[in-house]
Amino acid sequence: MQADTDYQVSTESRDGTAAVRVQGRVTVGNAQRLLNEITAQLPSEPHEVELDLSGVEYFDSGGGALLIRLRRSLAAKGGSLRVTESTPDIDGFLSLLDQDALQEELKPPPKAPPLTVRIGASALESIQGMREFAVFTGEVVLGLRDAILHPRQIRWRDTWLYMERAGRDGLPIVLLISFLMGLITAFQAAVQLKEFGAEIYVANLVGLSITRELGPLMTAIIAAGRSGAAFAAEIGTMKVSEEVDALAAMGLDRTRFLVTPKVVALLLMLPCLTLFADLIGIIGGLFVAVFNLGLPAVVYMRQMALYMTFHDINMGLIKSVVFALLIASIGCLRGFQARSGAESVGQITTSAIVSGIFSIIVADAIFTLLFHEW
Repeated sequence: MQADTDYQVSTESRDGTAAVRVQGRVTVGNAQRLLNEITAQLPSEPHEVELDLSGVEYFDSGGGALLIRLRRSLAAKGGSLRVTESTPDIDGFLSLLDQDALQEELKPPPKAPPLTVRIGASALESIQGMREFAVFTGEVVLGLRDAILHPRQIRWRDTWLYMERAGRDGLPIVLLISFLMGLITAFQAAVQLKEFGAEIYVANLVGLSITRELGPLMTAIIAAGRSGAAFAAEIGTMKVSEEVDALAAMGLDRTRFLVTPKVVALLLMLPCLTLFADLIGIIGGLFVAVFNLGLPAVVYMRQMALYMTFHDINMGLIKSVVFALLIASIGCLRGFQARSGAESVGQITTSAIVSGIFSIIVADAIFTLLFHEW
């Protein structure tokens, strides 16, 4: 067997063109040394390199890698590579290689657009997203109107399924989080109120903060992470597998079949979850009042009843209805925005959670300002 270095290279330059002739064996073992030798014999700035491989006896994948690296090296200097002569065996081997890598010019990486262009593109994308959300919100509102006027047209089997997933399945985590929030709120309030001997007012603070803010807000955030993400992933998967297009081809309304059951289910379940969250959050504060502050449970509940009204609970329920509409609408909208592939489904699911939580916080801030003024 011949050695891997059994090759010969000769170079001839004329009018900016370098003619390189290779003889012998071109293998994986000697490809790098052969490339270095060819590069050393080339002019500093060749316009074109003509490669003659007719004298090559053996040519394997190392030779293919040599050609690709030599072409890229020349392209970086403004030159080009052209194989003028070869053998039938080499031609057959080269037909299996990436011809684009061998023939196309090496393109420089695209430059990053200016800052103003990026800002403008982001602004246009945001405007387009707001437009899509406004249009989709109109579709959801019309779907809810039809559901109210014609309740028999609602797909109640799917609606009950989503109510079970959003309500019963989500109840344990809602109760746990609400209990801990009531516990934490009572502990933090007790630290300050003890200095003034006003531990009894822990009941006021826990009751108002849970029913007005923490109860509906934490329940909505949990629902955004569970139900909003589930809606986006389900519809996104259907969009990727072209099931949504199949519904449109059959003349079926996507809102009635896919969106309305989810929206109705969450509109019914989120206020119920909020009531449970309020109750368990108050019980969490009761634990602190009884076991840490030494207040009797009857005194705690009587103090809360004196300063709390149904108006405080209704404020939280009104928020929960709006939160449910936002979570379901954003989750379904993100699902319809899926493009193709599992990666797209993952991206729109993440976007549904982030957008849902952001919209919940913004809506809660608006409600707080409105209720404060009223």
